[in-house]
Amino acid sequence: MNTSDTKSAPHAIDQTDGFDRLVVSSHLHRSVLDALPAQIAVLDQEARIIAVNRAWRAFSAEQHCGEHDRKDLVPRTLAACRWSGEHPDATALSTARGIEDVIQRRRLCFSVEHPCHTAQRQCWLLMRAFPLQGEQEGAVVTYLDITERHQAEEEARRARDALAQVARLNAVGVLASSLIHELLQPLSSASFYCSAAGQLAEGPAANPERLVEVIRRIDDQVHRAGDIMERLRAFLRGRKMHRVRVPVGQILKRALDLVRWFATDRQVKLDLFAPDRLPEIESDPVQIEQVLVNLICNAVQAIDTAGCARREVHIEVVACQGEIEFVVRDTGPGLPPGRHAAIFDIFESSNDSGLGLGLAISRAIAEDHGGRLWAESEPSEGAVFHLTLPTAWDDESGDPTPPA
Repeated sequence: MNTSDTKSAPHAIDQTDGFDRLVVSSHLHRSVLDALPAQIAVLDQEARIIAVNRAWRAFSAEQHCGEHDRKDLVPRTLAACRWSGEHPDATALSTARGIEDVIQRRRLCFSVEHPCHTAQRQCWLLMRAFPLQGEQEGAVVTYLDITERHQAEEEARRARDALAQVARLNAVGVLASSLIHELLQPLSSASFYCSAAGQLAEGPAANPERLVEVIRRIDDQVHRAGDIMERLRAFLRGRKMHRVRVPVGQILKRALDLVRWFATDRQVKLDLFAPDRLPEIESDPVQIEQVLVNLICNAVQAIDTAGCARREVHIEVVACQGEIEFVVRDTGPGLPPGRHAAIFDIFESSNDSGLGLGLAISRAIAEDHGGRLWAESEPSEGAVFHLTLPTAWDDESGDPTPPA
């Protein structure tokens, strides 16, 4: 036997073992990737897909497309993006830019949630991208199906909106006598002016010039009654929450218009303290009006039920950095000891009006808008409620501090 052959044999065996271990390791990695429920794709430094798992292939087959259908798209990262339809939308394009930032190590992680409906079903995905570790450049892109979570959140939102609608109806029930009074005033005035117009139109007291002025006043009173009904219609309108950018002053004015007669009927004085310039907020204005109406009505009722000698409700608006704060302070009996959190439980109420539901819904609305709602007792008298909401200041000035 040749001596050189004897020496080279162990080396050949070592190479074979090393290759076998490499094959086993590759199969193991492939098995692990295929066993994961999330869709996974591995991208190289050029943003090309170099590996995918079974879940990724199954979803591509469900969409009747594969990676080759998107290989000619620019940027190449779009091949790792999921979208509905034939052409990428704004979400897909922004997702591609986020993945590219991860590949270039400009970001340590990128994630986004978006719908990706197929011909068979509607689904929502959570996409995450992480850079490859070590010397290898590239990224790992994962898609997790969050359809069940999204549907559960949507059901919870619908249930919350239904409760909010019930609370609005309840609040209007509490305000009913005051709103009837508010409506009767312009209608009574319009009736009086109509009688005067009849006298000015004919008979010894006829005066065409004054008649025109009286007719104008009738028109003003009719429009005033119409405005009241429009406020009620907007307040009671049941629909899916719709957020818009709206001035805080506008929301505050509409809420005060709804409760002012309610406070007057109960001989409670409303005082407003607010800066001249207020920011805008991104919100559903009807729901924020609902929160303010409920807080003010509760304060007025607390004073009236307790028969307090000092009958005042102070509404203060404070513009802070990045948020706006509403403070509703009353001169009533205050909150029961240790019940500051319990008053926000559903159906918890200290009176028979049923407004306890309103506080629970008010907190849910505040939190859904990214804000907070909490209560405190005043050291001397009454209670104070704080509502904070994030503001929507323009970025053009570059000044993050809102004017006070």
